[in-house]
Amino acid sequence: MKKFYLVVILLILSNMLTSCSNGKLQIKDSIIAPENQLPPISGKWTIEESIDSPYIKGVTDTKESLIGREVLFHNSAVVVDRDFVLEPTFKYKNVNLTDYLLYKYKVNPDYLNLSEKEVEVIAVSSNNQFFYEFIKYSEDEMFFFDEDKFYFLRKTVDEISKEEIERYISVEQNLMRISNIEEVDTLRSGILLGIKSYDYDEINQEDNWIYKTIWIRTNNRNLSSIYELDNLLVPRKRGFWMINVDRNTNNNSIIDEIKAVEKRKYPEEYVEDAKLFTFEFGQMELAAIEPSIIKNILYVGNDYISVEEIELSNNRKNLKTYPIDYLDNGKAVTISDILGAEGLRTFLEGAQGIMKSDTSMYLDEESFGLFRRNGYWIMKGRINYNTDGEELYRDFNIKAIPPKELVNYDELIISWNKIKSKIPEAIDAFTSPNEDILIVVTRNNLQIYAIENREISSKELGRIKLNSSDSIIMAEWSLGRYTTLWEEEVIRSGGIKIK
Repeated sequence: MKKFYLVVILLILSNMLTSCSNGKLQIKDSIIAPENQLPPISGKWTIEESIDSPYIKGVTDTKESLIGREVLFHNSAVVVDRDFVLEPTFKYKNVNLTDYLLYKYKVNPDYLNLSEKEVEVIAVSSNNQFFYEFIKYSEDEMFFFDEDKFYFLRKTVDEISKEEIERYISVEQNLMRISNIEEVDTLRSGILLGIKSYDYDEINQEDNWIYKTIWIRTNNRNLSSIYELDNLLVPRKRGFWMINVDRNTNNNSIIDEIKAVEKRKYPEEYVEDAKLFTFEFGQMELAAIEPSIIKNILYVGNDYISVEEIELSNNRKNLKTYPIDYLDNGKAVTISDILGAEGLRTFLEGAQGIMKSDTSMYLDEESFGLFRRNGYWIMKGRINYNTDGEELYRDFNIKAIPPKELVNYDELIISWNKIKSKIPEAIDAFTSPNEDILIVVTRNNLQIYAIENREISSKELGRIKLNSSDSIIMAEWSLGRYTTLWEEEVIRSGGIKIK
């Protein structure tokens, strides 16, 4: 009877989702892409003023001033002084200015001499690489933040032609060639790999995991540099974030907190309360009656994180997936939030074979996660159940490709069978969107190979030692000129060069 009741409820839910025009995740202030072909910002703008951040004042005093420099917006490109992106993507949201500034920069509008209530935030990216975020508070005025300053712009020309913006870019490209900043013919790829290592907690005598990031950069199919840094450095559409897990113990309780911190330079002498800059999973206050829960990160993407939560009192292991922006409220997404009504049906079909064997099983639509298998991210659901007082679970495959909002890039240009044939010890693999680099994961190493004409080179470019318990939980590619920018961020974040 329990099973029948559950199935009826789920079928009703499925029908409700089918009737909706959009089954995707709906969260307040979600960024949306404009439906028309006109960019939300256009024309020529001039940088007229800058205001230092109160927390990082003077960090970049030696940087060349941007006052008087021009910023150009067109469908084909966006230019900020000497920096530019081609074929830009614009995403925007309307927000309360006070809330936005306090959340993002820990300042109030008065500090920036602004009195507007609502503003439009416009994020510019290209090829899924973040460029800049602009805050427009009137038709002719807006600002953006770069490193340690707020820059204020005023529109000087309503529209510019494609020819004019192409002239700007041509001049900058010539300057780059002369100064050897950029070689147009160079094939450049870089990857941030999130590594999870098992590390037994001797003090609390419980399982524990530590996380680090490996950065690998190549030029023209040759290895250029490898860096390693603690924690997970996550590239997002609006900049870099740092993710880690802190373990807190109090009154015989153990609570793991996943912290997602937007990456900006905040010297300690300017930070009065470090908690202002963290978005914590759950409440900071730990009470004696609070259950002990440890957390094992399974996957990190641009916008979502997949976690296994283990309740130590009964060893119940739950799968959850959370939006990184909303970690502080502890609300997981459901499978229909991600895959819609069709995805829910696939989820139910995968669970059906397991549930019909035991009517005591409980199916939770939030119970899914991402795992690696044969060079791809796959989605699995989990059914938790209790037998003779013991908490057990069974996983099942969700026969759906993870959508782009969940996994940005997940392609192997060389088949898994061919990789295994060439490197039998391979347990995982990643290939670059440039189709020039292959990263092979074995039990003890990351092995780097060049790819030419979709064939694996005979010579290994390099390798990085792994522990047998290590696993990959994040893989984010950077291409072209962005590889240099990402490496600079890795170095700023404490990366140590290992090759």
